Amino acid sequence: MGTAYGQEPASLLPEEEKPEPPTCVFSGMTWDGSSISGLGYFLEGNREEDSEFIEVFLPNGGRSRKYAYYGKLPLVFYRAIEVENEEDDPKEETPELLEEEEPVKIVYQPIVAAPLKPGMKDVFLFFKKGEGEKESYQLMPIDFDPVGFPAGSYWFFSQCQFPLRIQCGLDDQALPALGQRMIKARLDEFGDLVVRVYRKQGAATRKVYSTIWNYNPRARLLVFMLPSPNGVIIRRVTDLVKEEKALGLRPPKEDKKGE
Repeated sequence: MGTAYGQEPASLLPEEEKPEPPTCVFSGMTWDGSSISGLGYFLEGNREEDSEFIEVFLPNGGRSRKYAYYGKLPLVFYRAIEVENEEDDPKEETPELLEEEEPVKIVYQPIVAAPLKPGMKDVFLFFKKGEGEKESYQLMPIDFDPVGFPAGSYWFFSQCQFPLRIQCGLDDQALPALGQRMIKARLDEFGDLVVRVYRKQGAATRKVYSTIWNYNPRARLLVFMLPSPNGVIIRRVTDLVKEEKALGLRPPKEDKKGE
């Protein structure tokens, strides 16, 4: 026989303390060949000596963990660089001096600022690497709030300079050049989510993508459509709508009451 375990009513369980609300919570990714590491931000947004600096890791092709930010906008990303201390009168290195290691000086070089709109609380940042030897990025912020982007939704972003037409389940919608469209999935009579993409070339309309996608009612997808010689390349980012604790969240502030 199976064993049943009882549980106290929810009302009797101690209420978990909610963390101090941050300015925003963000996650991100890139797909330019390699992941991005070593970038970071100041939790409070300023570069004071006692400010906490949090490094982020942005995977190639997948969403990162979530990070909390408590500073003012814009959210600026830096790279920490070690700098050697320059001495006006360098001394001869003796065994005694070699044993005394001086603290390494860290300089924070600003790399890119996220163009966030006021009020954006849950943000997805897409990092596109710039050209050239100098490190640079273009940021594409997406409002990741589950209220506006609920489970079961597919958010299409076109990176093509030409218009497309999308069939997603029972929906058929136009997608302008460099445009975006969110579609709430509706399965066909067979329970399938058929996705097709069409491109108009001259007077003809050509199908450039067609397949059946797996459907999970708890998931939502970002769908990026990139141009290719044969039509489009589809890249999907799947996110399961669930509670996720962000790195950097702080406990609630204590109320200071006079005795």
